[in-house]
Amino acid sequence: MSCEPIYTMLLLGMGLRQLSVTPHNIPEIKKIIRSVTIDEATGVAQEAMRLETARDVNNYLREQTRRIMPEVVS
Repeated sequence: MSCEPIYTMLLLGMGLRQLSVTPHNIPEIKKIIRSVTIDEATGVAQEAMRLETARDVNNYLREQTRRIMPEVVS
């Protein structure tokens, strides 16, 4: 999960500060981490926890990640 850019803000917002990432994904994950504040990530995590289905959560996380890195999320 930590290798997928769409989950980065969720994991940060949930308090994780160390992620295990494949070398290929490091630049994308770093860009996301550098582009959001902990408060923003916490807000994303709180909103994701309010959603009812996994599909809703995934769509929401894709939308939030697309704001930062439109080239990564299709």
